[in-house]
Amino acid sequence: MKQIWDLAVITWQTFTLMFTDLRYMLILILVFSIVYRQYSKIRDYEQGFFGLKRIDPLRETAAAAIYGLGGGFLATVLFIALGISVTNVGAAYLWLAAILMMLVHPRFICFAYAGSLVSILYLLTGYPQVHVATLMALVAVLHLVEAVLIFVDGYHASSPMFIKHRSGKVVGGFLLRKFWPMPAIALVGLAVAGTGAEWETVAMPDWWPVFRAGAELPEGHVWMYMLFPLVVALGYSDLVHTELPKTKARRSAVLLLFYSLVLLGLALLANAYPVLSILPVIFAPLGHELVMAWGQWLERRREPAFHCENGVMVLSVYPDSPAEKMGLQVGDVIKSVNGVEVQDLSQLVNEISPWAVDPVFVVENQFLEPRRREVHFRGKVPPLGIIPAPHPSQAAYMKVKEGWLKRLWNGWRGKRK
Repeated sequence: MKQIWDLAVITWQTFTLMFTDLRYMLILILVFSIVYRQYSKIRDYEQGFFGLKRIDPLRETAAAAIYGLGGGFLATVLFIALGISVTNVGAAYLWLAAILMMLVHPRFICFAYAGSLVSILYLLTGYPQVHVATLMALVAVLHLVEAVLIFVDGYHASSPMFIKHRSGKVVGGFLLRKFWPMPAIALVGLAVAGTGAEWETVAMPDWWPVFRAGAELPEGHVWMYMLFPLVVALGYSDLVHTELPKTKARRSAVLLLFYSLVLLGLALLANAYPVLSILPVIFAPLGHELVMAWGQWLERRREPAFHCENGVMVLSVYPDSPAEKMGLQVGDVIKSVNGVEVQDLSQLVNEISPWAVDPVFVVENQFLEPRRREVHFRGKVPPLGIIPAPHPSQAAYMKVKEGWLKRLWNGWRGKRK
């Protein structure tokens, strides 16, 4: 028990270094600035498309920082428990590979692809010098933490959007985009001369570390592991138009968690039997692609949920608006106001407005039980404070850009025809 306490104290001291050392402070400021900029872009998109500011980038960045701290704590526990050291994982090459992959397509800026690329180069050429099992374990832990963050926060502040369905109808959907600055503590292994008794250390079990980095230890030296502050940023992006953002995000999180656990298991297998190192290297990108393809397949096979031909469906609710105060939610379809039936948005705006004080709305929602309910508001509306789902004849929508592989395939098929 004393060992765990001593280790916790050292970890906390290392963690506080990030907020007292100027170098780490500058890195934190840079990462937070990047995250703030991403949320600013989301705010600008919503303002340009819907005309109102719905999110506060500073508040979203602060919330992301809190979730990121939790994710950093989980990553730190896993790094230390498994003995995952950044010494021989080729961190610099990993970042370089991620940047190069981003130039191919932004969605490839993922350590699963970058880690696999660096590992393949090492297995084929012997350069750069990396320990494949440890590198794949690092990738697995980062994806595991990402899965947890997606599960608890991936659906918050999802952006409503209008997209054109393959049927030709314009339907409502949501763009799920989250960014988390994540300060964590990593391990750095050093070969030091002597027995290590002269150093103030915490004794670890004989089985630790699980991942031993694979480097040759000079005679008369022992391995010493130091704690090292690490700042990374995790992100999540997805599109949904067939179910609620929360349902979509949590399903994606479960799939990603399963993927990360399988990858970690393969890394452990490669650590015990280096001849099997190719298994996690191949699974990392292919498994990641499978997770993404599965989510896209589910979207394609289901009917869109956010469009309405009879009534006005709520796609999003503005903060502190009458709609929020009366409890209107995503998926609510306004069927009548004060006993007058509502057919579409124009009738709601032109024929029923201005509504009387204390209006009564009858709404239906396929995602809730009971499906039909009455909601009341003490006051006068409009403004109501909703973003309505599009009518099937809606003219304006956003076009989702296809990936370069799909564009290449479509172009090849077009030439053959």
